[in-house]
Amino acid sequence: MLIPLPAKLWNRTLAAHLLNRAGFGGTPVEIDQLASIGMDGAVASFLNPVDEGDLFPVPELTLPAKKFDYQQRMKAAPDDIQRRIILKEMQHAERNEDQELRNWWLNRMRYTSAPLIEKATLFWHGHFATSFAKVKNPYQMWQQNETLRRYALGKFPELLKAMSRDAAMIRWLDLNQSNKSHPNENFAREVMELFSLGEGNYTEKDIQEAARAFTGYRVKQDDGTFLFVPKNNDNGQKTVFGKMGAFTGDQIIDLIVSRPECARFLGKKLWVYFVSENPSQETIAQVASLLMGNGYDIGATLGEIFRSAAFYSSRVVHHQIKGPVQWMIQTTKMLEIPLPDQRVLDNAMSSLGQIVFTPPNVKGWDGGRAWISSSSLLYRYNLASYLLSGKAKILGGKQGSTAVLPLDKIVPPDQRVGSTVLLDHLLFRVFNVPIPVKDRVRYVKYLDAHNPPYGNDVVRDLMQVMMSTPEFQLC
Repeated sequence: MLIPLPAKLWNRTLAAHLLNRAGFGGTPVEIDQLASIGMDGAVASFLNPVDEGDLFPVPELTLPAKKFDYQQRMKAAPDDIQRRIILKEMQHAERNEDQELRNWWLNRMRYTSAPLIEKATLFWHGHFATSFAKVKNPYQMWQQNETLRRYALGKFPELLKAMSRDAAMIRWLDLNQSNKSHPNENFAREVMELFSLGEGNYTEKDIQEAARAFTGYRVKQDDGTFLFVPKNNDNGQKTVFGKMGAFTGDQIIDLIVSRPECARFLGKKLWVYFVSENPSQETIAQVASLLMGNGYDIGATLGEIFRSAAFYSSRVVHHQIKGPVQWMIQTTKMLEIPLPDQRVLDNAMSSLGQIVFTPPNVKGWDGGRAWISSSSLLYRYNLASYLLSGKAKILGGKQGSTAVLPLDKIVPPDQRVGSTVLLDHLLFRVFNVPIPVKDRVRYVKYLDAHNPPYGNDVVRDLMQVMMSTPEFQLC
């Protein structure tokens, strides 16, 4: 089992760490609130958030019936010219809706009072890695997003079964083309290789036999819901993992999750995403044991991880590279400003390398050091400057605006009277951890070139220096 952190060690820095990893960061006030309720109370607040109700209404999307109507109109069009006109109309609507959907989810992550659910939804989005590039249906992508959110902290077997019936997934892995005479192996392969077991823990024969169980999975064209077509399904005897039976798709999933390799595979992915890269075999075994013991309860497993001493190790705190979504949400929360306007936001996420609803391939985003290159790091520095500017500006060729920075709230007048008090206040807000003495000396030298009380320009410039460092890219 994972060794729990002694309650007496809980402090402000560790509260900030939990806020960053179980969510998307926050302000010093939010950090202090978590610190004040103790580790168990803080973890419980993430696992059992207040019901938000319908605070994030989804944008208006083209319903499956309307999509079907477009397709029928194209079939009935008298010539190629009319077909192209209808096709362009449909594609224009899809692109606009895809952009609105991305903006909706990013803002939901920015303002939610249930950050762990959104953080886990983002994890599952990368895990199941379905892209608008092939699905080309914003409504189905939203449906999948809602499914991921619904099961985000629930039981993994239930999520895996729900994803086998998900319209976007069925389209993404060509399950809608699979029938008993010609089983398509794409879903059966990915459900083992990428979603549950990892390479080397199944045979080609297992894939071929499992693919037969998922034949007949379809999507209703009029409303986008799942449809099982018995006449297209192979209900015969199958042999998977050495076991024989007339297995259904759900029973194949039950066989998969009963294997210890599944718990190890998923346990490692959870640890890498929420804690740190390259976990030891002992750590993987401990998390796998938790998963097998609680029926793959993701919320319960994360609760144990978030209470563990390993999660708060000095080798873990402030050692994870922020992904682009994490960077954007955490930065705007720290600065207490909204996300930039949609055009700039789209350009920023594209330049940083993480466009939600469009993962790069079936494996999702690599994460870790793959987030950083010389160009993306420079872009992060420029983006920090842009967000701090508080005025209309051109970034990456896009004209847009950002909110005025509430500097009097970030650094009240009584915190501007001297370099020590200003740095103590500002450094924790920006980095959330104590910084090396050599770095602090550098910031003191900057402030010594100015006279207190420090004005807004000095504070803003100092924050830009801090945010244009490799250390700011970590959480």
